Amino acid sequence: MSQEHFNSHGSVGAGGDSINTLSGDQEQLIVGLEHHHYPLPVIPALYTKLLLLVMLPAGGFLVPVFHHSGSGTDAFSVLQYLHVVIWACVMVLTWYIKAEHKKSRIFGYHDFYNLTRHLHRITFYILSGGNVILIVVGSLVKDYCLGDSISSCSLEISLTPVNYQQIIFIMEVFFAIPFVIKHIVDVVRFNVAAAPPDTLAEDVALRLTHPDSYVGVRGASNLECVLEHQADLLQVLRHRNSVLTRQVYMLSQQIQQA
Repeated sequence: MSQEHFNSHGSVGAGGDSINTLSGDQEQLIVGLEHHHYPLPVIPALYTKLLLLVMLPAGGFLVPVFHHSGSGTDAFSVLQYLHVVIWACVMVLTWYIKAEHKKSRIFGYHDFYNLTRHLHRITFYILSGGNVILIVVGSLVKDYCLGDSISSCSLEISLTPVNYQQIIFIMEVFFAIPFVIKHIVDVVRFNVAAAPPDTLAEDVALRLTHPDSYVGVRGASNLECVLEHQADLLQVLRHRNSVLTRQVYMLSQQIQQA
């Protein structure tokens, strides 16, 4: 081996570079993974979702003002279409954010996943409920409001079909925005903290301090919670095993080519 040699400390020299072998390789790779932090890249998506929520009531009040009756559709229909478009955009953003949260869970951030597991879904659920209400309002308008979209539906209540849409839009935004803001704050704190994955550390702590919480040992702990932690731990170990396998393969290829 002209370019490879074994030294007394159990390392292989390849082209002047020293690579630890056997247990040294594994320790070096595992230590590198232990201190790796995975920040969630969802802040732009969350701000986009927040902007879409602001656009919903803004469009609800601007469309009736600037809409022209000769365009073929009335203001009521335009607002219905606007809500469906914003709902579709929020759905796509929710899929992306959900995928990133699942990825962080696989990397070992079990506690943070549980903290935010419902925040990214609530906005989508609120807008989906708004879609259902708007469908009902559309049917009621067709059956009982014989005038146009800016004419009152009854003599007792001087509200037009567009006014009902505006009320629904405001209620949706009123309930959805606080959850989006809380989600942004939680993700920013998580990214700034740059903490290592908590699943393995928590598992070690449970072994040392609460051994009665494991399956097969009687105790007062929540069995479902323990099983969930163990499932997350298995996901983390599978991911790390795949990463270590790829790195060991790359190292062996470099040694063979040297």
